[in-house]
Amino acid sequence: MSLPSLRLTASLAALGAATVVLSAPATSARADEGMWTFDNFPIATVNEKYGTNIDQAWLDRVRNAAVRLQGCSASLVSGEGLILTNHHCVVGCVQDLSSAENDYVKNGWMPATREEEKKCPGQTAEILTDITDVTDRVVGAGAGLEGAAFVQARAAEIDKIQKEVCGDDQKLTCQVISLYRGGQYKLYKFRKYDDVRLVFAPEFQAAFFGGDPDNFNFPRYALDAGFLRIYEDGKPVATPNHLAWNPNAPKEGDVTFVAGNPGSTSRLLTMAQLEALRDQQLPLTLIQTSELRGRLLEYSTTGEEAKRVSVDPIFGLENGFKVYYGQQGALTDPAFMATKRTAEQELRQRVAADPALAQRIGDPWAELERVAAAQRDLYLPYRQLEAAAGQRSSLYSYAKSIVRAAKERAKPVAERRAGYSDADIASLGRRLATETPISVKGVTVTPR
Repeated sequence: MSLPSLRLTASLAALGAATVVLSAPATSARADEGMWTFDNFPIATVNEKYGTNIDQAWLDRVRNAAVRLQGCSASLVSGEGLILTNHHCVVGCVQDLSSAENDYVKNGWMPATREEEKKCPGQTAEILTDITDVTDRVVGAGAGLEGAAFVQARAAEIDKIQKEVCGDDQKLTCQVISLYRGGQYKLYKFRKYDDVRLVFAPEFQAAFFGGDPDNFNFPRYALDAGFLRIYEDGKPVATPNHLAWNPNAPKEGDVTFVAGNPGSTSRLLTMAQLEALRDQQLPLTLIQTSELRGRLLEYSTTGEEAKRVSVDPIFGLENGFKVYYGQQGALTDPAFMATKRTAEQELRQRVAADPALAQRIGDPWAELERVAAAQRDLYLPYRQLEAAAGQRSSLYSYAKSIVRAAKERAKPVAERRAGYSDADIASLGRRLATETPISVKGVTVTPR
């Protein structure tokens, strides 16, 4: 699950295609990094180590300038709702707004006036306003339960927590986040905006320099950016809390922060879980992604309109493929796996040397080995019938969401599957009601 955090690094090049960079006073410290949530930042340690003057007020200002775009990271950069993000985070919107006559993905988009800014179909922007620790409530709800009863009890408590804070207010999003592999649960409250308009997108070639895979290797040479603006009641939102442009390039040794919505690092996966990824999940994902990519590439050769509507899905597949390919390369590296195995053995020995700790937590590694064995049998049918069913078809996704929401809504909240609380179903209904272009065999239609 993505969540706002801070990443500390002393190397701008290492940021790749990240979001917004905040420079702190220069320091001679060597390159270092860490990732923290806004409510758990080691202020004293960082200030002492790097000579910075960070306080909670500074962290709150950064948090209020950070934006979540349905998983993508972004930042407010003006007092009138202007948002800066990566090009790949806006290219879907640009594709939806394009047509055979006006290919904004290829040629870029920049309106002459603010009145010409175009609304992105289905796009939302969220700003994190509050974080509350709800660990005791969530953990307590499942105490003494197992299996489906455990899952349902926690899901019901999470739904209750989210409703207590956000209710039916469509301007708010409440989300209980699992942190540290279930070690903590935090309620994240967001201010949501659903009128998000495209302000600027560069030509695809300028944003995607080097093609695939070089856009990951040489991001500094690409115009990898896009601008959006949030509106409310037909007017740009006043955002006095925003990041300011710094024309001065960072210097060697500067302490640099990035605020955004990162995915999981997977650093806590056990050897059993890593081996399942290496031997089954990643190979199957790579094979099927390659097949789908090949089909789309072939389809894109059938005509100009087919080529135009294929750009965004092919782009997304290729960006994802690089991730899976890189992961598989690491997991088939004997030296990497030996390092991970040694680290796990050392940790298990340290736990075993503490009888009180060992008694309290048991043997989670053995438990996960048993889970991994069962997962091997379940993974293929789960992937084919659930996770990857429909092969990214928009129409299939809509149909599945409608049918499943209807079935889940008929059940008591405590018996529903995760992700189908009343608030979730209401949010799904609003997304499904949004007019969004869909390409069917090269013909773009807009459901109403």
